[in-house]
Amino acid sequence: MDSSVLIKECNDFLDCLTNFGDELKDFESKKEDSAYPISETLESNLKILENFREKMELQGFDTPYIGVGRLKGGEDDDIYEIINYSSYLRRMVDEKKGSLERVKYAIVSHKIAIGNIQEDEGNKTILPYLSFDGSYKEMLSKIPPFFIKAYKRILSAFETEGKGILSSITLSLVILENGKRKFKRIKIEEEDYEGYIKKTFGDAIITSLKKNYSKNKLLNDQYVKKILSLAYLSAYADEIIQKIDEKLKESLSDEERCIVKKYKMICSDFKGDDCESGIIDVRAMDETKLKKMNLKMDLEEKGLYQNGKPLKKLKESLKAEDEIFENISLEVPLKNLSKDLLTYYLKKSADERTRSNQFPSILVTPSSAHLNWLIVENIEPKKILDLKFLLEKELPKYEIPIKNLGGVSIYLHYDWDFVESFGFEKTEIEGILKLMAAMNDVKELLNDKIDVKKLEEFNKIKKDKTKNFLNALGKL
Repeated sequence: MDSSVLIKECNDFLDCLTNFGDELKDFESKKEDSAYPISETLESNLKILENFREKMELQGFDTPYIGVGRLKGGEDDDIYEIINYSSYLRRMVDEKKGSLERVKYAIVSHKIAIGNIQEDEGNKTILPYLSFDGSYKEMLSKIPPFFIKAYKRILSAFETEGKGILSSITLSLVILENGKRKFKRIKIEEEDYEGYIKKTFGDAIITSLKKNYSKNKLLNDQYVKKILSLAYLSAYADEIIQKIDEKLKESLSDEERCIVKKYKMICSDFKGDDCESGIIDVRAMDETKLKKMNLKMDLEEKGLYQNGKPLKKLKESLKAEDEIFENISLEVPLKNLSKDLLTYYLKKSADERTRSNQFPSILVTPSSAHLNWLIVENIEPKKILDLKFLLEKELPKYEIPIKNLGGVSIYLHYDWDFVESFGFEKTEIEGILKLMAAMNDVKELLNDKIDVKKLEEFNKIKKDKTKNFLNALGKL
């Protein structure tokens, strides 16, 4: 198929999906009538989009600049024709690149929608804010300007900063074995390597230590990161604005809010370059000297400026307002994203996470360092997930089922109220705890992770029942 025909067919199909997100508004209230048809439609759309992507990649849309070099002509008469042809080639390059990008954003949006619809714990609130037609950049351009910084900070939460994530530590040791010194080289994943050495080898001398870092990101796919960040920010925009208004009323007096409002009304008559972050930056002004003077005079007449500078109260009020806007714009979407991610990792086994589309391309089992940014009210997500991932790795050795280990991890750190708030059944969790309590190796493994007495209570219950049974036999 000719590339121009392929581009047209693809863009026509995507244009038909422009309003698809509107069909997913109030999804929960329409679920019984529409869940399965919508899911089938999403699956059908996804197959079509993946077919477009495959055809585009086969035609080199992902490397459109190959073959578009600098053309040279020998005669002066050729120059005009060469310039026109070069312009045509570059226009085709832009069309190819833009179409493929649009398809990729649409594919990711469909996958995320399918994942969240098919999962009971999926977030249905974000569905209308996914870019089903691939117009991600257009959606980004429409969000309020003060959301941009929050959007970038949500993106960075998925990134690995600095030298990367500490993945393991390589140690060279001198240990005592049967009364003799012995050199040993080990590789461990424990951050508390000194505690591990003391527990495993007793007295030992560390002769060398090397920390190994992984550049793995929590989310590697740029398209997934961008779509998720924008969706969570847009889905909770009303909540963000409401909380900002509440916080402004709580933090700023009536007088302070009044002077900020007055200042912004005056500045609204001037270009954005004149007013930056609420405070006028004279160096950035490119208007005429008269316009600058009139602005200052107006501000001074209104009692907001003195001697060409903002009053202290105005400056402090604007700074406080900026901080409120910035903090809440990040806090609200990050809180909801954190809760969804925590639930995702708690409720699903590693095998289920491999197949899930709720968070496409996310690490199946992240390290604790990947999860530092998670914020969930009243609990510590990192601590719970560290334990859950450890149990996932170790319990299969003892033929203990790994389903519901999320609930086990919550209980061992908190109580039954928290366990049930995440939808786990108490009786199922108790069954696993009883199996774990009977295994001394498991208790030894968890000794420095939890209060083992909490686990041993379930072993005690078992012993008491056995004792009562034996007592009953003795009376026969």
